[in-house]
Amino acid sequence: MNAKLLVLALLSGGLAISDAPAVDVQLAQGGACTSSCRAQYNQCRIATKGSPSCDAQFAACMRRCIATRGR
Repeated sequence: MNAKLLVLALLSGGLAISDAPAVDVQLAQGGACTSSCRAQYNQCRIATKGSPSCDAQFAACMRRCIATRGR
């Protein structure tokens, strides 16, 4: 009986997780600005052998793209 309860609990927990509302995040995913950011990021990662500073530069570049897209 405990095994049946465990299975039921796992199934209902899985359903609860799958019923969570999808988050619709609007990011600048296309366009020349974001393509440029991605290209710069890839070049930075290659040139610096994966430096964390590339992540910060990429985030700043994407913020600029998003800010200019809203205008």
